[in-house]
Amino acid sequence: MRQMVLLGKDEAFRERVAFLCAGGKIAQAQNSYTNLVEQLDPQAFQQQYNTILHGLSRDGLLMPFTIQGLRIAALDGIELHHHLSVERHYGRTCTYCLQRIHKKGTAQEYAEYFHRVAVLTLVGQPGSIFCEQEPLQCMEDGADKGSEKKAAKRLLQRAHTHHLLDLMDVLVCDALYADADFITTVKSYGIVPVIRIKQEHYNIMKEANELGQYISFSREEHDYERDMSYRYRIFEHVTSWKGYQGELGIVEIHEQLHDGKTQQARWVFPHEYAPQLIPALVRAIGHRRWQEEINECKLANQHLNIQHMLHHEQNSIPIFLFFTLFVLTFFSLFVAQLEPRLQKKRIL
Repeated sequence: MRQMVLLGKDEAFRERVAFLCAGGKIAQAQNSYTNLVEQLDPQAFQQQYNTILHGLSRDGLLMPFTIQGLRIAALDGIELHHHLSVERHYGRTCTYCLQRIHKKGTAQEYAEYFHRVAVLTLVGQPGSIFCEQEPLQCMEDGADKGSEKKAAKRLLQRAHTHHLLDLMDVLVCDALYADADFITTVKSYGIVPVIRIKQEHYNIMKEANELGQYISFSREEHDYERDMSYRYRIFEHVTSWKGYQGELGIVEIHEQLHDGKTQQARWVFPHEYAPQLIPALVRAIGHRRWQEEINECKLANQHLNIQHMLHHEQNSIPIFLFFTLFVLTFFSLFVAQLEPRLQKKRIL
């Protein structure tokens, strides 16, 4: 906790916060916020925050965010600052604005503009530790399905430059990131990628389905606290992903809820890590990513209403998102150090 407080004691950081708060008095008008934040640099906050993260690691305060000794990072996207072309006299207003067309080809067609940010966090039982963010840029990333991965690669490169990847052992992602190039990129940084795969990844799913005719579930376990049962199946030496120069491993997890309903998940990773990534560990890693999505990402996206706090200015959104995730980080550290009874159920 001491390391987090240091950020508040940093003179440059305090000047920025005082400037943002207009000398200690909260600015009342949205125009005041806009005029203030447009003069600030989000990376200036991030650089000072990086020093704090390394200090937390040296002091051992990130250990509660490990699983079986592994430091788990999650990478996901958050959409922010939605507005419709019919609501305002302007549409795209900055390089970070993305566009989505609704009711295309009809008389009611309209455009929705929004920001999407790739966010990197450390995840564990007490909560999450925010690490870095990278906004998608329409002109550079395009609007196709792979646009978020382009922003994610920029984020990983910058995190590597600032040695933030030294704090991580495993990177867990949802199915959006499931392609051979991204797996290769993550592995090149010395980090183990664990990525969800779904039916649309046809070749590798087809191979798993074919192998499933001959491979039975090797292990079962029951979580009496949650009243859930788990079955695991392992597929080894998978080679159907032609773009990946090597073999892959897949862990398939079947969860049976107390009401009898079942759900299935498959996670892929480079096969050389299979001895370390036992099925129960893969399940725990996947759950941490899911908890990150429903806790931090959903909270920042749906409940903080950033667009009600400021006008549309491209620096303002990263800055306010930074402060939001900074507060969630501080809360997670508090839970980890002082309130372990809150770790089972997040209270925000």
